[in-house]
Amino acid sequence: FDNFVALFSNEYFLRAVKNTLLISFYSLVFAFPVPIILALMFNEIHHQGFRRIAQTITYLPHFISAVIIAGLVVNFLSPTTGIVNILLDRLGFEKIYFLTIPEYFRPIFIGSNIWKEAGFDSIVYLAAIAGINPALYESACMDGASRLQMIRYITLPSLLPVIMIMLIIRVGQLIEVNFEYIILLYQPATFETADVISTFIYRAGLQNNQYALGTAADLFNAVVALVLVVGANWLSRRYSQHSVW
Repeated sequence: FDNFVALFSNEYFLRAVKNTLLISFYSLVFAFPVPIILALMFNEIHHQGFRRIAQTITYLPHFISAVIIAGLVVNFLSPTTGIVNILLDRLGFEKIYFLTIPEYFRPIFIGSNIWKEAGFDSIVYLAAIAGINPALYESACMDGASRLQMIRYITLPSLLPVIMIMLIIRVGQLIEVNFEYIILLYQPATFETADVISTFIYRAGLQNNQYALGTAADLFNAVVALVLVVGANWLSRRYSQHSVW
């Protein structure tokens, strides 16, 4: 109990909780819809060769190591040799060292994660779209429905069960942020917005040998994740009739 008292009295832990929730919330708002939109776009591509190429290009980043992705981000945003700063300089703007400015960390982290995972995550929705009865589209086409109307009234309602299940899983991961990727990108200058619960546990438990404090933080992490999953499942079952259990 004393460890939990010390944990919730620790300003750095409270900051880590705040950053974890903010990063996870922004990821849910901006990243969750992207695979759904990608799947809808892929489904509208009728040229099989172009479709395979587009899907391959969007899937590939998922198989690249987080270390390599972090290295690419660091190189692209380098204040001296990064392509972003070179373009800013050519356009007459001052160069910016993005990775040392706290306000830029969250957009960089979330944006690069979307690029890395959105294509691969769209596979689930593409599989669900493939299972929709083609007769529904044929009937809608005969009734004069446009492609957008078919997406709105056939594809999206048919995807709703899968979307709700994926949303429940995503909500359960709100308290979990990509630990390895943050460790590779953050630095003391950006702790203000980049330090999350998992990195706090790493520093407290492993670097500072405060094993009891780190364990208390990890237990808090697990309990909150459980509550979020159960709560999201209950809300989904009550309001959409779809749930994991």
